[in-house]
Amino acid sequence: MFSFAAAHAQNCSLVQMASLDMTILPDGKFAVPVEINGTQHKFMVDTAGIFSRLAESSAQKMNLKTTPTEMELYGVGGKIRMSSADIESFKLGNNEARHFHLGVGGFGSNGSEVDGILSQDLLTLFDIELDFVAKKMNLFSPKHCPGKVVYWTQSGYAELPFKFTSGVINSIQHIDMDISLDDHDLTTDFDTGSASTWLRYKAAKRTFDLDENSAGVTRSPLSTQDQPAYRKQFGLLKIGGVQVRNPAIDIIPDQFDEAFKWQHSEKSRDDPIYGSFMSMEPLTFGMDVISKLHTYISFKEHKIYVTAADAH
Repeated sequence: MFSFAAAHAQNCSLVQMASLDMTILPDGKFAVPVEINGTQHKFMVDTAGIFSRLAESSAQKMNLKTTPTEMELYGVGGKIRMSSADIESFKLGNNEARHFHLGVGGFGSNGSEVDGILSQDLLTLFDIELDFVAKKMNLFSPKHCPGKVVYWTQSGYAELPFKFTSGVINSIQHIDMDISLDDHDLTTDFDTGSASTWLRYKAAKRTFDLDENSAGVTRSPLSTQDQPAYRKQFGLLKIGGVQVRNPAIDIIPDQFDEAFKWQHSEKSRDDPIYGSFMSMEPLTFGMDVISKLHTYISFKEHKIYVTAADAH
């Protein structure tokens, strides 16, 4: 897909492929520059997204021809519809993809904040370093010796194994890790596309016996009339050797399940062999926590290496 700007590493040395400036968005997410057909654009980075895509308004400004897709996508708000466009040139730094099919639509452009979303179809071609102190997203070649990646500190780090979840629908691939929240074991996905860390409503009820009427549960600032959300301050979140004390976690009654059920008959949905299925993590690890870390994601190793954001 990409023609790479630098030779791949042949030994234990890391080879940097690009260093991209982060723009921190008002909601706490971040964006990086990309180049499409010779023009600069700002794409929000979404490690839990499946396909990179361009806002419809941006595609219209570029006079791109779009084609509807049959791809079945679901988000917190329900089903997402997406078209695609053939991009003559797409660049991350000096790494270029030619005649690349880029998704179009499926999200609002948030005014002038971002023109698109950069997701796993492109991110997984590299190792990704997120340095929020320097405000840099660095891309490295995945060809290096296992575990030889933490170069920014001598004071130790956490090594967190993860797995990719996948299902029939969209080949969903989330970065899933095992965590502990107030001594309850949960699976979480690492999601830079989420401003907050949040718990699915069903998991909150099943695991912690929490609902909107429970003690300590308040209305979340993320709550809207169409999608009510709540917030609870927990005691301790542990992920590997990393501990986050007193995290404020949103509880969101998402619309994945209902939208999925509307689109599938019981036969196509529930058949254990041929049916489609949707399995979502109970917890999403968002930018309110991720931004406090210095992170290196090795997709080839299925590991995330973590220190505090200011470790040096």
